[in-house]
Amino acid sequence: MMPGHGYKAQYDYVELVVEPREGQWGLTLRDRRHAEDIVHEDRFATAAEAQDAALAFAQHHINVAHNDTLLLRAPLTWQEY
Repeated sequence: MMPGHGYKAQYDYVELVVEPREGQWGLTLRDRRHAEDIVHEDRFATAAEAQDAALAFAQHHINVAHNDTLLLRAPLTWQEY
């Protein structure tokens, strides 16, 4: 893993970030509408595992945490940074 190397994707009004943390991969949800940064409680062995968990994480945040209606139902497109 290279420092500063990660992946970003946009889902509805949240940004999802997968990046290395202490030898594993972490997942962070950034919600600008509600001014929140939420770190997923799990660490993942690979970036792909974190990316797989990201969609459910975002949907739960939007639907359950804020009782908002999802506007976007398309799959995530990840961009390397």
